[in-house]
Amino acid sequence: MDVTARLGLAATTVILATWPSLHGDWTLIVHPTLYEVTGLHAALTVATDALHLANHLASS
Repeated sequence: MDVTARLGLAATTVILATWPSLHGDWTLIVHPTLYEVTGLHAALTVATDALHLANHLASS
């Protein structure tokens, strides 16, 4: 089985990793990437909120 991790963004989809020809229980191989994506999502959320706050304070 081929497994691909993708991150869907507003403008595009980014391929984060591809594991061709995985056999058996592949969750131990894929799990670290999913953990990293969760961290990336949290960091982007904080950065987006900070940008919105900065823009709001600049326009006040």
